[in-house]
Formats: sequence, C-alpha cells, structure tokens
Amino acid sequence: MSRQTTRLISTVVLTAAVAGCAGLTPEQDRGWTAFHACQSTAAPSATMEDLLVTGRVHYWTQEGVDFSAMKACMQQGGYSCDVGVTIGMRPHTYCYPKPA
Repeated sequence: MSRQTTRLISTVVLTAAVAGCAGLTPEQDRGWTAFHACQSTAAPSATMEDLLVTGRVHYWTQEGVDFSAMKACMQQGGYSCDVGVTIGMRPHTYCYPKPA
C-alpha cells in the first residue's frame, strides 16, 4: 500500500470517528487545526495517530526531516512537544497544548 493511500485511509477513519461523536472539544479543534496547518506547510508525510479531548496531538512521520519540521511548526503554534520516539522506523511524537 502506498504512503498516500495509507494517509488517505487514516484520514477517512479519523474523520469518520470524529463525525460519529457529538463534535470536537475546543482543545481538539485547536489541535486538529494546528496539525493540518503544519502538515500542509511543513511535513506532508505526517499522519495523526490520535487527538485527545485535552488537545494532545499524537502523530508520526515517514521522513526524519518532516519530523523536525512538524515538531517546530507545532511548537510555534503553541504546543509543547516531546522529543519523539522511533517506532518501527517511523518517528512518533506527542504535542501538548501550552496553557493560554
């Protein structure tokens, strides 16, 4: 399965899960928006793994350079990100919203 197909399937599944809920919390909405803004401008290989009600964003990237760019973008957007963990050759990270 291609990277693009995998990303599309992940997005569809995540979107369907979110659509089945009552809606996003304000924190989730902020995380969703920040992730997709950074993905489109800084890290096209980034894939969201989960989005907690607290607004914590968990994502992984295919490329190391995308990992660094995504982390930097999220931090500029008001998130505190961990150093990341490599799981199965793919860098994962968690980004937590900074208090307002």
